[in-house]
Amino acid sequence: MSLVASACDAVDMVVPEDVGDGSIQMRACHDNGIELNGTRFNGTRFNGTWFNGIRLILAQLVEGTTKKSLTGWSLVPGTSELQAWSSAGELLRGDELVGARLHWLVDDGKQQQEVKVRIAGVTQSWDRPDIYFTDLDVRFGDGAWESLCTDGEGEPTEAIVVPGYFDAQTADWLPGEQGELAVACRGTAAGKCLEWGYRMWAKQGGISLADHYRACTRMVRADYCGNNVSHTENGTVIDVSDGLSPAILEPETDWPIEAKWGPHGAVCLNQPRKLSHSRAKVIAECKAAGRGSLPYCNQSEPGEHGGLLMSQALPS
Repeated sequence: MSLVASACDAVDMVVPEDVGDGSIQMRACHDNGIELNGTRFNGTRFNGTWFNGIRLILAQLVEGTTKKSLTGWSLVPGTSELQAWSSAGELLRGDELVGARLHWLVDDGKQQQEVKVRIAGVTQSWDRPDIYFTDLDVRFGDGAWESLCTDGEGEPTEAIVVPGYFDAQTADWLPGEQGELAVACRGTAAGKCLEWGYRMWAKQGGISLADHYRACTRMVRADYCGNNVSHTENGTVIDVSDGLSPAILEPETDWPIEAKWGPHGAVCLNQPRKLSHSRAKVIAECKAAGRGSLPYCNQSEPGEHGGLLMSQALPS
């Protein structure tokens, strides 16, 4: 199975669009019910303030003049679908929560801030039914409501709510121990890897995909050293594959192998995908970050040196 992670708001649109601010809208067409073949476009965006973890303080479902308190927030096991209990004892899930108003305590790694959030819509992915896209609006103080997530053009887009949280310094996804939830916006590395199929809650061939997800977020951003430093540019094309059985993504080109990836970054490296970054310079950076040296990649399978994913690229 393969897909394009590019700008696909229109059904027949498969080419990424440079929006002039260093961002590219990169979105797979799962919600349109279309599966497209082709290599994948990477980018540099990962996460922002919202993604390190959120804690729910108060929640109500507003229905006309009726307000129901909502408690027991969690994800339906094995999915990214939200669920909660109402004060009337009802278990509400997915689009039954549209209209809910929430007060979140958000930790951006530096300070905590209380914000108001509302659920504006919930849509189930067509080809990955365990993924739910949640429209989340946010408001600070008495300001206007605005979308929590925006694409490269600044237009509203959906979020995927995930278990756990993202470490503020390393950008590593962690499962959490107290029912934490985090948000992955579509088009970022955090969201794109989920849509490609590497859902941290899922298994493939009996193998947990949590580490494949971590490896994918490193790979998309060319975070070779696993220190949250990107070495790529938006719109750079890479060919992605894994060694799973059955594979989620398989090679589509005969391009040179760039690197193989584990949860903490590259496990071997040839020429980085951007010629502005030499192999020697990246290896020096990794040594400075305590990763040690990176060997060359020689074999054509992702599993060399313990890799989980493999990226191929035409250096540019």
